[in-house]
Amino acid sequence: MIRVNHILILILMVLGTACLSTVKSNKANSSTYSEDLSAYLPPDPVDSTSEITKKNTPVVIDTTLIITARLDSALQIVNNYNSNKTTYVEGLTIQLYSGHDRSKAKEVQLRAFRHFPESKPKIIFDQPNYKVRMGYFYSQLEAYPVYKSVQSKFGKAILVPTRIPVSNK
Repeated sequence: MIRVNHILILILMVLGTACLSTVKSNKANSSTYSEDLSAYLPPDPVDSTSEITKKNTPVVIDTTLIITARLDSALQIVNNYNSNKTTYVEGLTIQLYSGHDRSKAKEVQLRAFRHFPESKPKIIFDQPNYKVRMGYFYSQLEAYPVYKSVQSKFGKAILVPTRIPVSNK
């Protein structure tokens, strides 16, 4: 037991002297420590005031064009192209039939002509299906009364979102 106490005291003394020597060496070296970090610093700008004035000065762009015959004809071509281009509006249509059978689609189209001649039902082939659709409506409020009357004759009729072509002319 005494021997264990002596060993513990010896260990504590060794540790204590080791810590003291480390602390003393750090204090001695801290006043003489130096390191050159200039290699890691960014380079100094040559003239910092010129960059600031460049950022704050507005750039003036000359927007005046001399209209020549060539430019005028090019603008006319672009205008004609844009005026002939068809645009679309989101709307609704009533779909009466959708299936693989073309003869059945033709039969539904003829039946729709008999009941609603003003609606002009069309057959659309959207591979591999034939669809019979009629009417273009811009809102559901506009389409609903017509849809209800069509549904009484065609039980499987549904309202389908579609793109309605609108000409620029």
